[in-house]
Amino acid sequence: MKERINRLAKGIIDSEQPKMTWSPEKIDETLRMNTLVQRNLWIGSENGLSVKGFVYSSNLRVRIPGDNNSFGGLRCRIVYEVDTSFLTAGDTITGSFYLVTNCGEEEIPYEFHVEVADAGKTLGDLKTAEDFLHVAENDMETALRLLEYPDFVEVPFMQDLHVRALYDGLKGHGSRANFMEEFLVGLGVKKPVSLTIPGKARIYTDLAESVEDTIEIRMDNWGSVYLEVTADGEFLHLPKKSATQADFEDGLLRLPVRILAERLHAGKNFGAVLIHTARETVRIPIEASAADAGGCDRAHMSFQKELGNYLTARLAYENGIGGTEAVHQMQRELDLMKMTHYDAGLRLLQAELYLLTDRREKAQTILKELQDSAALKISGDRKLNCLYRYLYVTLTGNAEQKDTLIRLLQQYASEETGSSLFYYLMLLRLDEELQKNPVTVLISMEQEFKDGCHSPFLYAAGLKLLESDPILLDNAGNFELHALYYGARRKIISRELALAAVRVVRASRSYREFYRRLLTELYGLYPETEILEALCAMLIRGDCRETACFEWYSRALEADLSLTRLYEYYLYAMPENYDRLMSREVFLYFSYSANLDAGSQAKLYANLLTYGTPDSDIYRMYERAMEEFAVDQLFKERIDGALAVLYRKLIYPELIDTQMARVLPGILKSCRVECREPAMKYVVVRHEEQMTEDAYVLNEGTAYVPLFSERDLVLFQDENETRYARVNCAIQPVFTDMEELIQTCFEMNPMHPFLFMNACAKACRKEVLTGDDAILLEHADQKMELHPLFRAKVLSAIVRYYKTMADGTEDAKRDGSVSYLLSLDKDQLTRDERNGVCGTLIRCGHFSEAYEMVCRYGLEGLPVNLLLRLCGRMLLQNLFDRDDHLLYLTWYVFEHEKPDSVILDYLCEHFNGTVDQMYRVLMQGLRLRVETYDLEERLVAQMLFTGNTAKLDRVFELYASRKKTGENIVRAYFTVKSVEYFLENRPTDDKVFAFLEGAVQGSSDRERIPDIYLLALTKYYATLPELSEEQRRLCQSVVDVLLDAGMIFAYFKDLARFIHIPGNILDKEIIEYHGNRAVRPYLRLRILPQEEEFHYEEMRLVYRDIYIREKVIFEGETLEYQIEEEEDGVRKTKEKGEISCREIPGRSRESRFAALNEMSLSLKVNNETALREKMREYQKRDAAVSALFPIV
Repeated sequence: MKERINRLAKGIIDSEQPKMTWSPEKIDETLRMNTLVQRNLWIGSENGLSVKGFVYSSNLRVRIPGDNNSFGGLRCRIVYEVDTSFLTAGDTITGSFYLVTNCGEEEIPYEFHVEVADAGKTLGDLKTAEDFLHVAENDMETALRLLEYPDFVEVPFMQDLHVRALYDGLKGHGSRANFMEEFLVGLGVKKPVSLTIPGKARIYTDLAESVEDTIEIRMDNWGSVYLEVTADGEFLHLPKKSATQADFEDGLLRLPVRILAERLHAGKNFGAVLIHTARETVRIPIEASAADAGGCDRAHMSFQKELGNYLTARLAYENGIGGTEAVHQMQRELDLMKMTHYDAGLRLLQAELYLLTDRREKAQTILKELQDSAALKISGDRKLNCLYRYLYVTLTGNAEQKDTLIRLLQQYASEETGSSLFYYLMLLRLDEELQKNPVTVLISMEQEFKDGCHSPFLYAAGLKLLESDPILLDNAGNFELHALYYGARRKIISRELALAAVRVVRASRSYREFYRRLLTELYGLYPETEILEALCAMLIRGDCRETACFEWYSRALEADLSLTRLYEYYLYAMPENYDRLMSREVFLYFSYSANLDAGSQAKLYANLLTYGTPDSDIYRMYERAMEEFAVDQLFKERIDGALAVLYRKLIYPELIDTQMARVLPGILKSCRVECREPAMKYVVVRHEEQMTEDAYVLNEGTAYVPLFSERDLVLFQDENETRYARVNCAIQPVFTDMEELIQTCFEMNPMHPFLFMNACAKACRKEVLTGDDAILLEHADQKMELHPLFRAKVLSAIVRYYKTMADGTEDAKRDGSVSYLLSLDKDQLTRDERNGVCGTLIRCGHFSEAYEMVCRYGLEGLPVNLLLRLCGRMLLQNLFDRDDHLLYLTWYVFEHEKPDSVILDYLCEHFNGTVDQMYRVLMQGLRLRVETYDLEERLVAQMLFTGNTAKLDRVFELYASRKKTGENIVRAYFTVKSVEYFLENRPTDDKVFAFLEGAVQGSSDRERIPDIYLLALTKYYATLPELSEEQRRLCQSVVDVLLDAGMIFAYFKDLARFIHIPGNILDKEIIEYHGNRAVRPYLRLRILPQEEEFHYEEMRLVYRDIYIREKVIFEGETLEYQIEEEEDGVRKTKEKGEISCREIPGRSRESRFAALNEMSLSLKVNNETALREKMREYQKRDAAVSALFPIV
């Protein structure tokens, strides 16, 4: 700037101004909030001339770092910073860069949109949960990425406490897709995915080869789905073991199932396909049968069925049940089998049946028929051979054959392990020695059992043996017990043997589930006290506490059995819905016993409190113990259905002290949560106001969970730690109408975390807070671990309270101190809250602290009247020292509010901006009569530097009248005014020319005076009606200097009235064109009436961008001209006109040009006399000149 003013002061006018370019022309960008980003602004020159100047930003959030706001050169990079700290999504930083340069002033507007992320256009569009649902519906992958993005919690709909609690509770627990699904379902904007899985059995018959079928699963809504498929059955093959929502097409999933024919056995094959989802398992039964190989296979299958029916009837006969009907059934089945398989084996079975029914002749006939063929057909099959011999010996009684057969059976039984029972049963009937030794028989049976034989025929034989001699049970093992169980199930065991079995079981010191089943069956046959006692003893020994055992314990008590801990287990197994008072004996027993666990005690006391009467002796006996127990359990924070009865009956407001008030609210606020989905293992309670959550184990689908308010969020979690928002469950409060106790607890212990949170939430909802409310919320902020969103609500309420207090409308409970606000971490506040704090500090006189807040957080949203007050106080406090933040703040107030004299004084001293901005400050300062310091000089200098001189005269007048002026600035000013007058034809005040006259007259060397001064002054003289003698001499000297420099202008002819102008100038008309020296002008002219066509002639550059062309024109002639310039290769007319010969006032008519002009005029009017006279006169003068001034 100084360089340009110095040049102007010397009268140096740049022949060409720089042409500035800038990029970008307008700035519109989206930035992430809470960031500081750097960007570049490029300033360049279009014509190769250096651009110099300064750049100012109108918004403090967009600043030039390091106060380096000057630039200069052909290409300049200006680095600026944009600070989005403490702004919120949706905010916009608006303003402009102002370029103050040597080629003018320019404005570059900018607009920075603040969003939650750089790619935050999508996040920025998420105003509601429905917006996010729309994204998920159209692009699930994008929605999943957004859900996990750190700034997702900043979008508007996530500022709801319930929504954030849901988000925080689900995040990190399960797959991304499940997170998305449960989040949207929990928000209530999406229906949960429902799968329709067909559970109907599928039947496939006559499969000759493998077939493939599909199970169609329908999804009635879009969303996240994951399922696994397993097969139960070796003949089932599943090509696809799992599926997700991506596998559904138009809501339909086709799961392939392949039935492998090669793995099917004869008959029916049963299996199932199991479909496992997160919440259920659906079983689809599958039944398949292979194709028949022919009629033979069908007959074989029929034979096998009939054989099975025969053996069942035979077993019933052996057990002594069924009688004649069993025999008839055997005969019917044999007849059916003989229809398809009439062989030796069936004939032997028929012979045996005849023997069993004492039809020996028929049996003998069959055996005789088989005798001849036995050697051929029977000898090859050991079993048939032995059966034939057994029947023969039984029929004939042949001792020799009998001994041979016994030896043979013993041999076969030892050799054929898998078929030993067949031989063994015949051996038992034939071997008399074996029959005489039952112990040996029993041992042999046990061995058969150990070898893997579990045939009911063996059990039936063993049962008969034990029935014959119950003493054999003394050393009973597994076989004996299975035989007994076999008899008990079929109700064929005797009472004597049953009681013997009971004694054996009672002797066992360990619990076995098999013993329990055996005793249960025996008691069903013989409801004897001894059996009941053994059964209950076994249950107690096995610590059986399930509800199913309660019936046995009850019967034992009714039977007055004396069993150790019977009463305890009676209580253990007692169902929750037991709806009558227990017997007096039970209560009397437990009045002397202290062996009960807490749960059983609770059941005992709850039963007495519910069904007993307070005036009974039993009640009075237990009253003290019940109260002590209730208090003890209360302090252990335990709750269930039974304890709820105790607390309801025994806890009164008078009992509550500080210690009890610590634990009782959690009990009183408990709810019984019953989950109907077996996969869920935990109930998770997320507290909206705090950063905490609690997990409770689901015991058989039930848990007792404290829910202190409707704001508590309940989630469910499976064994894989996956969480769910919507689960089929029932939540029922354990207590109702307990508000009196809750209020008493809060009065005794106001710092109970959850009651305290409830009170804080209630205070936050108030429109007007009291002093006590403010103390409560301040304590919550300082002492409690609050969720950021709830903390924001707390702080908002506190700030609102202090604002009300500062306005003078608060109650008298507080002393007016704002120490809490001063110590507050303002970073955690929202903008409105920070503005509230800042405004309160200003109202309360804490200006320094308020100013620090404005500097850190910005002034967005602060009332201008408060900023005006803050600025005034800070200026006085800082003694008007320069402070960039304060300077910007004062300018902001100046633009938006009527400023006071203090602010204007500061702006006049320190503010720099555009010419218009500085002019406004100056004018306002003058109106308020404040000290303007050097503002006039700075403004004049900037006007001269930029060329923005519209108000230069007014400012210069003030500058010249009020301040000591600088010579260079004054001279530069007059240079600019001369340029405006001479080159731009702008009107100028006479005092400018007075200065020019003085400057020219005061100079001894006219040639050293700037040309622009001389030109402006002479042009001004040409406009005056008269010049003084002194002005004439000055004008003559100046024109002589200009003529010597070769400068001729059209207005010189007007000066001929006052000074001598050479005749060769006056004889011609001058075409003067103000163009551009960089662009050549083309002159086209013609002189009428002699010329009809235009022709080109050259123009001469005489000064800067001024071109002239001199042309002689006589009276009656008209010169028409056109001046063209080339643009894009095409000449375009820039100026056109016409000139006629004009008489110069006061000029001598004796000149050669005047004579020629008069002759031309006489010729034109056909005045021959006057023409001859003028011609004669011209010859005389021409001869005289030749004689007087000969050519040397």
